[in-house]
Amino acid sequence: MKGRLLRKTRYALMLLMFATAQTQFSALAGSACPPPPPAPSPGAQHPALLASYATRPPWSVAGVDYRVGLPSMTTLTDWQLLSGPGITVNTTNMPPYVEVDDTSNVVISGVDFSLHNGAVLFFVNSPNPTVTGNNFGGTNLTTISASIIFADSASPSFTVSHNTIDGAGSGSGSSIISVAGGGTTTLTYNWLKNFPQHVLEMSIQDGAPYSVIYKYNLIEQGAMAPGAHLNYLQFGANLNSSLAVDVECNTSYQTRQASAGEGYQFYSNGTGLIQNVTFAYNVMIAAAPGAGLPVPVSLLSMSTLVHGGGSQNAGIAHDNYIDKTAAYFWFYAHSFTGWNFSNNYNMTTGAPISP
Repeated sequence: MKGRLLRKTRYALMLLMFATAQTQFSALAGSACPPPPPAPSPGAQHPALLASYATRPPWSVAGVDYRVGLPSMTTLTDWQLLSGPGITVNTTNMPPYVEVDDTSNVVISGVDFSLHNGAVLFFVNSPNPTVTGNNFGGTNLTTISASIIFADSASPSFTVSHNTIDGAGSGSGSSIISVAGGGTTTLTYNWLKNFPQHVLEMSIQDGAPYSVIYKYNLIEQGAMAPGAHLNYLQFGANLNSSLAVDVECNTSYQTRQASAGEGYQFYSNGTGLIQNVTFAYNVMIAAAPGAGLPVPVSLLSMSTLVHGGGSQNAGIAHDNYIDKTAAYFWFYAHSFTGWNFSNNYNMTTGAPISP
């Protein structure tokens, strides 16, 4: 009886959070992708990345016109020194980890998780966790079996923002970030690089309502593990459908690595539907520096840049700027039936593109 009551209470709270969140999603429609205040720090990672293209976005681009990830000059704390309610630090496991148990509204900020060759971070039964302004990396991350940052099904409404996360290249891990709980998952202003396979896995359990805000990130060099399949976003929703998925204003850059794959996926890998999708103002580059045209198959870095999932997942795709030079296709064939497309461009020619 008590367990059922807790589940009902948690579900009601999630619905309340979504009623508030939908106002934010609606306000985003039609925006021209300016970074919201506070203004991101200067010192972009790749200021010349778009200089040679026939056309480029007219707005400020993440990682090109402004810096994302851990703000420069941030003072960081050794992860081994973390303490507080619900926090456990394990230095002997491989990989070492920090775990937060049974504690709501925990904020992990200003921590260097790359020290001592790196550690991972877990949230267990800890709703509304936030991870912001941290640095992740280190060779220990090559030993993970799942993800660098994980929030379980009892830790909904997860926020990861303003972090630099280096996935340590070729390793056994499946994803940088994995989320099993509902609520709104927010991934913003992160620098996500050198990862074995995926960026964000949404493996929602228990039929919980959920939404995704995935914005202002710089993503570069994934699928570095042999046999991996690249995805910037992957869903595993067997029962439930999304309330909203907002993927905007991200920059991705991929050259040939040990494996290849796709960019953003908008299908559930289950019976749930990925609904109310907005895919807008993104820059996506699949490149083969130094290779002639056409790019040899051996140097192709991606199969497709975006996989829509068909009419049952129909969404809106507009104002995306694409370079598919080193990809087979920019979209997965027949996966965008029913979608609304407008103002998407091939940066190498300046020509508009559509499925």
